[in-house]
Amino acid sequence: MIIVSENEDETDSSPLFFLRQPVDDSVLNINSDYRYLRMGYYVSAHAETFGVDVTPGCTEIMDAYRNPLLIEKARRYGLITSSYRLVTKPKDDLNLSVPVMLFAVNPFTNNSMRIVRSGSRLPGMIKKMSMDARFPVSIHPVKGKVLEIVQMFGESTNDETSEFTKRFFDVFNIPICKLIVQIHDGNVILNHCEPALEKEVKWDIVHDKVHKIKT
Repeated sequence: MIIVSENEDETDSSPLFFLRQPVDDSVLNINSDYRYLRMGYYVSAHAETFGVDVTPGCTEIMDAYRNPLLIEKARRYGLITSSYRLVTKPKDDLNLSVPVMLFAVNPFTNNSMRIVRSGSRLPGMIKKMSMDARFPVSIHPVKGKVLEIVQMFGESTNDETSEFTKRFFDVFNIPICKLIVQIHDGNVILNHCEPALEKEVKWDIVHDKVHKIKT
């Protein structure tokens, strides 16, 4: 297995070097940002071009980082998820109870979550996040305590969500990501997946997981 990462403590190859080489072995792609057309995505796409197994695969990346696909796949595998609505144009008849969470569904926006607590602000925020109705916005009700946690090979930066992140990793196969969840009635409810900032990742956990995979 080839470990590809920008972190020198755990890598067999840097992403830029990897992208210039043919690939004949399976690949573990360790990155904090796998979004479409970012370096993490290109590494997985390059591996798939040579027909080798890669973690995560491009389909797994797209499923995790497109909010509606994330929710539908998570439901299919039994994870508890939020309900949602896709809206492109702000309308007066949305009939949405605030507070709500909004997520931009486009390939350009990172860490897009906004919580709107006033109905009068909702149309303006939808217009802004949809880039003037060019892309949809995913709207989720807020029912519990909102948490932003980082998932690393199934481990969580929050003890309350540790069992949930193990299940998430089993389903989505994303080594590192940030998850936005709610805690409601003792349940962890999935709302969104997005890139983690490097400073938010517990790299000692990542190093330990990679070492176990190598051995």
